[in-house]
Amino acid sequence: MEDINCLFNSSIDEITNKIINYVKKNDIPLVITDKITGNEAGSMSSTYNGYLKLNNESEISVIIKYSSFKSNWNYIHGDELSFLNENNCYSKINPKKNEYFIDKDERKRIVEENWIPSELYVLYKSYFCQDLMPTSTIVSPNISYYSFYQSIEQNETEQTYFLIIKTLDNGISLKQYLEENSSHLTLPIVQNLIYSILFAILQLKQMSIIHLDLNLGNIFLMNNENDQFPIRFIDFSIVKFIYKEQKDEEIFINYSENLHESFRSIFLNCSSCYSYQLPIFAQQYQSSFQSYFIEQLIYEPFFYMQEKFHF
Repeated sequence: MEDINCLFNSSIDEITNKIINYVKKNDIPLVITDKITGNEAGSMSSTYNGYLKLNNESEISVIIKYSSFKSNWNYIHGDELSFLNENNCYSKINPKKNEYFIDKDERKRIVEENWIPSELYVLYKSYFCQDLMPTSTIVSPNISYYSFYQSIEQNETEQTYFLIIKTLDNGISLKQYLEENSSHLTLPIVQNLIYSILFAILQLKQMSIIHLDLNLGNIFLMNNENDQFPIRFIDFSIVKFIYKEQKDEEIFINYSENLHESFRSIFLNCSSCYSYQLPIFAQQYQSSFQSYFIEQLIYEPFFYMQEKFHF
């Protein structure tokens, strides 16, 4: 008899089994279809495709991420989810209460004091702020996070959890996009791509969040006419939150090496781009690039050469 919670064509591994058993026990309408491997899966979790079967006629495509408190190191206090539910989109994290970088030797304290992975908070905030955040999101606050109050494994030394995240419909990772369009990009496409990513980073900054890991697999290009964001970000396991000491304090985001490598990969697929004066995006990364800010780079003359583009 086919397991209704799993449609795997290959053998089911131990982690999949744990999720299926938990899903059955708690009557969660989740069906796992296959496991995601490689860079698309992330480095600190087991990741699966699946769907939520809400009724006989409605299915929502989802990504399931399974991880443990042992493999994560970026936390905030669980109370922040309550504040977020009360204040919706504009809830801000309390800097005096949230140290959020917690040493791995302090696992017992994390469990006892109700800390949660920062990624969870960002995904919930994305749900409330869908018109303001260029990010992936959960399906709903009531159906997307399990083992917050009850561990799958019932083991305080290695508590585990899984997230149910809405699939980015009509989205494609920048990694896949470049593989499918190898050496066929044009100057206007490159201008549009890089500018859109920089602009999305600044949009996320407006919500007091810095991503810190924008590699090719964590940047998605959207192809929905009604989508307010041409770019979406995924995987918020090492995000940083922006705290302002004063209301009018200005904070700038440093240009990073992994973001640079993503931009350079775009350039490597545009042979015609090298006919123009090259911005730093096309060059080998240098330590001096760390002095650049995203707020500065978005005004690069490169974006205004030749053909104009619109958003």
